[in-house]
Amino acid sequence: MNRTIISAGFVALATAGALLAASNIDNTVPNKFSWGENVGWMNWRDANGGTQGVNVGGSIMEGYIWGENIGWINVGDGTPGSVCSGLACYANANGTDFGVNISANGTLHGYGWGENVGWINFDGGAMATPAQPAKILCSGRLTGYAWGENVGWINLSVLTPGQFVSVVSSFVPLLCDMNHDGVKNGLDIQAFENKLLLGGATWRDICSGDLAPPPGVLTPADVPPFVACLLTP
Repeated sequence: MNRTIISAGFVALATAGALLAASNIDNTVPNKFSWGENVGWMNWRDANGGTQGVNVGGSIMEGYIWGENIGWINVGDGTPGSVCSGLACYANANGTDFGVNISANGTLHGYGWGENVGWINFDGGAMATPAQPAKILCSGRLTGYAWGENVGWINLSVLTPGQFVSVVSSFVPLLCDMNHDGVKNGLDIQAFENKLLLGGATWRDICSGDLAPPPGVLTPADVPPFVACLLTP
């Protein structure tokens, strides 16, 4: 299938919107394409040479997706104006503070905006039958569906390599690496304690430190397996 990017479109985007963080979507396979049955492939990484592609953070996304047949989709400007469960988030109450939020369990919420296609609802997959919510896994891969009233379903998890979206390997959370510096060691203890006692754990923190039931939250039950994990070579 044709995944040609219109380079002129990327150049034009360079002058639009706020200054965004460079994309951290994986380009090695590449794992940067979602699929819409009605609109074709959507590239999550290459806006303006990657400088304005999608960046997946701890609690929000920012940047632009490009669809050959639908144009740009803005998933947030990187400056959320609200707090949700202790994490920075977009309010999604109007057009001034919108974007895709990431809950601690990795589920995606909120809206992207396409000038040509309107709102894209990242909660839409949770309302499907059966439910297939959009989320990011601990592997760094996106799964599930988003929904656009004017474009239909957007599939984030086509099984074929190169036909799904994933973050770069350096951003994939490692087990017990609570300060996310790429190694597990004693420096992770304080980071674990802070998230356990003060809250505000992101999906990356949960992936690194949630080692015992219940899933999706840090509790005292996670302390023994976390210590054991740190002591295991």
